[in-house]
Amino acid sequence: MISIDTADSDYLLGVSLAILSGILFQSGALLQKKVVNEIPKRERDTRFMRTLLKRPLWISGFLIEFGAGATTFMFAQSLIGPALVPGLVASGLIVLAIGSVKLNGEILNRSEYLGIALMILGILFLGLSELGISSETVREALKISDTVLRIAVFSMSLFALWAITHLLALKRTRRKGMIMAFSNGFPFSLSNFWVSPLLAVIFVVLGGDGTSTQVSLFVMASIILVSTNAIGVRQTQEAFKIAQASNVMPVQQIAVQITPIPVYFYVFSLTPPTSLAGVYIIAGALLIVVSGFLLGRRRAALETIP
Repeated sequence: MISIDTADSDYLLGVSLAILSGILFQSGALLQKKVVNEIPKRERDTRFMRTLLKRPLWISGFLIEFGAGATTFMFAQSLIGPALVPGLVASGLIVLAIGSVKLNGEILNRSEYLGIALMILGILFLGLSELGISSETVREALKISDTVLRIAVFSMSLFALWAITHLLALKRTRRKGMIMAFSNGFPFSLSNFWVSPLLAVIFVVLGGDGTSTQVSLFVMASIILVSTNAIGVRQTQEAFKIAQASNVMPVQQIAVQITPIPVYFYVFSLTPPTSLAGVYIIAGALLIVVSGFLLGRRRAALETIP
């Protein structure tokens, strides 16, 4: 009889939950996009979010994505860490590609299908790099002042990148949806990262045994998670008004997939787990960038939804 030790079983469970999370995320996004397409153009400018919140199908999509999807994401991250989970979650792009065509009647050209395939392949390479970070590693790292400083620098850098790209999206008329989709990856990257510090201190803080630093991290993580996801949801719906979900969601993944690399090497100052990890990381990052270029070439005139 083959025995599987606890570490291996936790890893397999974490991988399975991450993949399930990706399926739930993209399924929820497809339902939200379907509702956005059904909203008359005159209501997209003045009463957009209010109209969405009145649609049961949009609410269902939201709950699937940010309820069930976020729950499985957090469990996966508690098992295998913040560096590996985002790549596995993006396996849901397969569901997105099929659902966008079948459910929402979107049309993808050959280069866009190639872009999605390269994104999935790039994500696979990042997964093979084995950049896993355990909850224990995060918990111990948070005790080091230099790590806390690097977390602050990393978080402020992502916020600055979001602000710059968001302002650029607001000023552009061509490829506006794609720039907004790219910009939207930064708040979700922040959210993905701050799940780990939250999970590292939540039980200690709620048990009444947390230090002042742990309580501060808990409060900060909670605020960041709520605010970044609120921004992300709103901005995704804005991108859906002028671009296909099959383009928006993969382009959004560019920042989400690349940022775990500096999380692993810069924020937590960890060394590559295997001799081939560097090769997989470089190959994965290049494929994701090329994929983003292929998916982002659609002109604004072609993005317009009637």
